[in-house]
Amino acid sequence: TAVDISSSQYRATIYINSADQRNGTDDTDIFIVKSIDKGNTWNKPIKVNLDATKSHQFLTWMSIDPKTGYIYIVYYDRSKHKNMLTDVVLAVSTDGGSSFSNTTISESPFEPDPNVFFGDYNNISAYNGIIRPVWTRLEKDTLSIWTALIKTK
Repeated sequence: TAVDISSSQYRATIYINSADQRNGTDDTDIFIVKSIDKGNTWNKPIKVNLDATKSHQFLTWMSIDPKTGYIYIVYYDRSKHKNMLTDVVLAVSTDGGSSFSNTTISESPFEPDPNVFFGDYNNISAYNGIIRPVWTRLEKDTLSIWTALIKTK
């Protein structure tokens, strides 16, 4: 959950970002809902991930840039692979959560061991067009923490 504190036209909008399986247990997707009236009413969920596959997107985290009001969401994505190979994606909305662009930010996919917990330690921060996502990766029994420095200005 986050609130837009920027001076943008979306100031004071409340956002809730989550993953669920409303489209089936073989299809986890990322969604966002928003309220523009202090939480009294909420819009219908908007799908953040843009794929049309039955695959899993999961462990999402969101930040709103307090200068621009842009929404940044990082999540794991298996839509480009037929197995457990996993990418990390950055979704961006510049229109108050009405639409998103998605970009794979991991250098390569990784295949976690389903018997080993590789962490739900994703996070993301954004300030004045500088975005810093953080995620974990488990590959060949090695757990690592990754980040990227993304500048939009």
